[in-house]
Parts: sequence; C-alpha cells; structure tokens
Amino acid sequence: MTTHQLVSTEKITKLILVCSQKRFTGRLDLDFDVEALKFLRSWSLEFHQGSLTGCTTSVHPQRFWCRHVSVQCPELPTYNIGQSIPGKFWDYNALTVLVRQGKIQQEQMAAIVAGQIKEILFDIQQYSEQLSRHYKIPRQLIYKLTPEDTTDAVNSPLVLLPGLHLWQQAMHNWETWVKAGLAEYSPNWAPVVLQTEELRQRTSAAAYSNFVSMADGNWSLRDLAHKLKQKLLPLTQSVVHYIHIGAIKLIEIEDFKKEERRQGKREKVTTPHPITSIASAPLVACIDDNQNDSLKMSNILTQASYRFINIQDPVKALLILLEQKPDLIFLDLVMPIANGYEICSQIRRISAFKDTPIIILTSNDGIVDRVRAKMVGATDFLAKPIEREKVLRFADKYLAKTTIGAHIQKIRTMSKNQNLPQVEQEKSL
Repeated sequence: MTTHQLVSTEKITKLILVCSQKRFTGRLDLDFDVEALKFLRSWSLEFHQGSLTGCTTSVHPQRFWCRHVSVQCPELPTYNIGQSIPGKFWDYNALTVLVRQGKIQQEQMAAIVAGQIKEILFDIQQYSEQLSRHYKIPRQLIYKLTPEDTTDAVNSPLVLLPGLHLWQQAMHNWETWVKAGLAEYSPNWAPVVLQTEELRQRTSAAAYSNFVSMADGNWSLRDLAHKLKQKLLPLTQSVVHYIHIGAIKLIEIEDFKKEERRQGKREKVTTPHPITSIASAPLVACIDDNQNDSLKMSNILTQASYRFINIQDPVKALLILLEQKPDLIFLDLVMPIANGYEICSQIRRISAFKDTPIIILTSNDGIVDRVRAKMVGATDFLAKPIEREKVLRFADKYLAKTTIGAHIQKIRTMSKNQNLPQVEQEKSL
C-alpha cells in the first residue's frame, strides 16, 4: 500500500528508523512540497528488509555514478566528466554482475552505495535549508513508500547498509560544512574563472594551471575533488576564497551527455532540465587580453545560460581551444605577440575547428579589416564596445543549430513568463 504524507527534514531520522524497525522492503521517494520548484529536486532510497541497498537522484545522475564508481573501483573503465557516455552505463545490477564475476569486491560495491546515500542525504538537508533561507519556503518533504515483494530470495541485494548510521554520518558532514562557513555553497555547483590575471597573481603556478584548466563550468566541486585527489571541504574553502575577491564564481550545471546506439546509428539523448541548463549548453570561448572586456563577455554569456571560457594569453590559445573544443569563438583583433588575424589563421588550420564560428572583436570596424578577417577564415565581425544585445545576437545566431542552443532561448522565455521563484544559475558572493 502506497502512502503520501508531509514530513519535515528533522523527521527523516524517525522515518528511516521506522523503515528499519518494520523491516521495510521497497522504495522511499522524497520530493519537496513546492509546486513551482518541485521538478528541480527528487530522490529515492531503496530498502530491503529494513536495510538500505541503493538510491537515485535527479541531481547529475550520470556524474553521480561515474564519480562514485571511479573513486571506489579505479580499475574499471570510467569516463571524463563532460564527455558523452554510452547508453548502457553503471547501475546496481551491473555492479552486482561484476561482484559475482569476481571483477570487483563486494566491499567496493558497498562503499559505492554508502557514498551515494550519504551524498543524497547531505543534498536533501542543504536544499531544504536553502529553500527556507532564501525563499521563506517551509522545509517540508513529500514522501511516498512503495512496498515490494520480499518472497524472491534469489534477487536479494548484495549490499545491506544501516540507514540510521548513514543518515547520522551525512548530518555530521553537513554540520562540518556549515561550521566551515559553506552553507551557501552547493558541492554540485561548478567554479568558473572570471579574472585570470587576478588569479595568476594570487596563486602558485601549479594552482593557477589547475584552476584555469578545470574551473571552466564543466566540473562540479565534487567532480574536482575527485579529479584533483583532494578532500571536498578544503578544496571548496580555497575556491570560496577566490569567490570573495571576484576571481571565481560558482554556477549551477546540468549532467553531462548520454549517448545510445540504435540500429547501427549513434543517437544523442540528453536529459532536459527545465530552468538550469548549463553543463550541456554550448561552450563559448573568448580570446581577449583585455580583462574588462573578458569579464563583460563572461557575465553576459553565463547569465544567458551559455558556458564560457576566457583566454587572455594568445600564446596558449590553441592549446586551450584543443582541450576545451568550444562551439563558438570570439577573438580580439588587437593583442600583443600575436594579433587576431594570425590566431584566426592558425585556428582554421586545425581540422577540429574547420566549421567553428569565429567572431572577430575590434574597435576598428573598417572595410579593410573586414576583408582581411574574411581572408583568414573569420565568420563574422563584432564591433566594440561589448554590449549584451550584440553579443547575444551573435551567440544565438551561430549556436541555434545545436539542440540545446536553440532550447536556451526557450528557457529564457520560460523564466520571464513564469512568475516562479528560481534557484539562481549564478552564485557569487
């Protein structure tokens, strides 16, 4: 029998305890009782005779699996965050098969499940706090218990974990996070560099290199902690320090892409997010040594739901472009060492960028400049000063061919037309 009730986050402890005592088998679904925001967050916990066996989340489900499997089973093939992944991906059944085949240990599977459950419980607590603090919405959850048949002993799960103990560990992690002054910062948000020169002056060469290469809006704080082999809390504290001086900001991101093969053809399948659509959005690069212009471009494009990377050193431009593979490039004409014409010509010699739109930025909007720009392969010309309407007109024009690029305009329209409270995409304090 399925029941629906309202429960505050403070009573989740009692709910998990009841499931344990009654040896409940089935699924516990949790969702916030906020009509306008309801689609944004939902979670499920799987029980077997009172023990936790698994979980699901609407928050980055692909990243979620990839990260936890990679942490506990480094011997298994994993995929880089931001890259497409096969349609047949990790799930509990797949891990069960690997355990029975002897390819991973049962303890590794248990560690994956425990880590995932603690992460989900942490997110539930933080999200409820944010709703209460920022939107004055009562911290209420809808829960739904869906019992399952317990007679099939053959399909009994390999992993059985104490739910109350995991909840206590998750709350300890949350309390530690709050005491460190990080309550406002979600580990699911991604850092983006705003001022590369400021960052360069305030960090070591190694730290600067890591920030510039990875803080590009593709990697959440949790992803970065795993990638850099660092603990999440001190990593976040270091990022927040640079947020305070305006060198970095945090943005909400989506999951990365998923691909499926059907009848010999590869078909891209993405999970849409109604409002926040960042991680799968087109990536725009701007090569410009002018810090003020770069900051303007960043603010305009990220606020419009595009991903953005800034390249202030023209010498490193090609290497960064090859690593990031942007969908659109804005290129300043006047820069030291190498001007925009030379860089544009070099970019066009690379087959990967044969069809990538390149927009020349310049204060000199003359016929000679336009002709020369066309000769080296530039797609179009944008006259300075940097203005929001002009930049978005070019971005929308050349990125509308992508499915998500076209959808971004619909998302903006939805956001304006729906008088709903929304979780901001940009979080810089």
